[in-house]
Amino acid sequence: MKEYQKIKGTQDFFGDAILKLRYIENIASSTIKHFGFQEIQTPIFENTDVFIKNVGEESDVVSKEMYTFKDKSDRSITLRPEGTAAVARSYLENKMYANSLPLTKLFYFGPMFRYERPQTGRYREFHQFGVEVYGESSPMLDCDVILSAYTIFSKLGIQNIKLKINSIGNQMSRNHYSQALKDYFQDHIHEMCTDCQRRLNTNPMRILDCKADKDNPILKNAPKIHDYLTDESKSYFDEVIHYLNQFSIPYEIDLNLVRGLDYYTDTVFEFIIESDDELNGLAMGGGGKYSDMIKSMSDRDIPGIGYAFGVERILAIMDKQNAWKELNKGVDVVIIGLDEESKLCGFHLMQELRTENLTVEMDYKNTSMKSQFKLCDKLHPSYIVIIGEEERKTNIYQVKDTSTKTQIGISRNEILTYLHTQLSIKGGN
Repeated sequence: MKEYQKIKGTQDFFGDAILKLRYIENIASSTIKHFGFQEIQTPIFENTDVFIKNVGEESDVVSKEMYTFKDKSDRSITLRPEGTAAVARSYLENKMYANSLPLTKLFYFGPMFRYERPQTGRYREFHQFGVEVYGESSPMLDCDVILSAYTIFSKLGIQNIKLKINSIGNQMSRNHYSQALKDYFQDHIHEMCTDCQRRLNTNPMRILDCKADKDNPILKNAPKIHDYLTDESKSYFDEVIHYLNQFSIPYEIDLNLVRGLDYYTDTVFEFIIESDDELNGLAMGGGGKYSDMIKSMSDRDIPGIGYAFGVERILAIMDKQNAWKELNKGVDVVIIGLDEESKLCGFHLMQELRTENLTVEMDYKNTSMKSQFKLCDKLHPSYIVIIGEEERKTNIYQVKDTSTKTQIGISRNEILTYLHTQLSIKGGN
């Protein structure tokens, strides 16, 4: 028999793993809605140009990591490696800018694909949660977007969160900085990797993201973007910091932070773990402002800002910090039928309770009490309903509270009301 295995860099989610994935999704989604965001879902694949144009041809994502293929019509198609470019495409194509409100605030949750070396918390198919805001450029808005991410991490129970923030300036600042980097690296580029050598003339800022030379003193001593910011960009960043200071978010201005995608301008940020264990310095996610993305895709000058975090990375951090609360309230009721006719009565009751939003299970095959209690031992229900010949005759079913080990007879017509009341008291339905 041929054995089938999942593709390297992918995962199966089941049991506790899928409960954890959905827990993060539910907390993040419910929290961001309080900030006025609405959900968007874009296709898993897009025309390749959507990512080349916006993520940047010289970025590692585009040049090395994208899953790109030709379809049967010879079109170049790419599995989405990130969410921002796809959401920007949707924003324009669906004319969301025509809305009378000044801002369009969107969030997404879904799988992304990058061909990179799998490692802890990093996979070739992974999940991202992200937000995008279009319509205004405002330091207060930047701060609010950062606050929303910090609030989500706090709601998830993650400890030792620290914000790293910087400004990479407007387009004029970036142009000046790119020239300064080109001049600086010109005399040292032969000592660096082939990717850096190629990027010197195409996009020297990408050299700063080099993984191969990240500890190279040449890279560490490169000019800093802060020295090339225009007065406008400096003033903008000062205001962002002013608003951040109004809140108790631990942060650090990191002049080396540039972020790895071409669409960023001005404010960039990421959240890390600051602790005394192996999690120290681990990035949870980040983002920034992108003033020119929509303009590069159309004739509309509409600024944006957003962020994303890898859900698998968050899941691993929460495992390490033991940050999980109760993932699933479990089964409300297991119904036990002691003979075939009683099992049929239980089958009817199970369907009735399910339509009233209770989670109910039963053993479909066995009629012995011992066998059916094995299912209860596995599912840990809040209540067990027992039906036998005597219960059918009197129409009084036995209901056992598994937490108190007490058992009482309840009229068949009153079971639904009784269970709803008791589960409500316990914090269930």
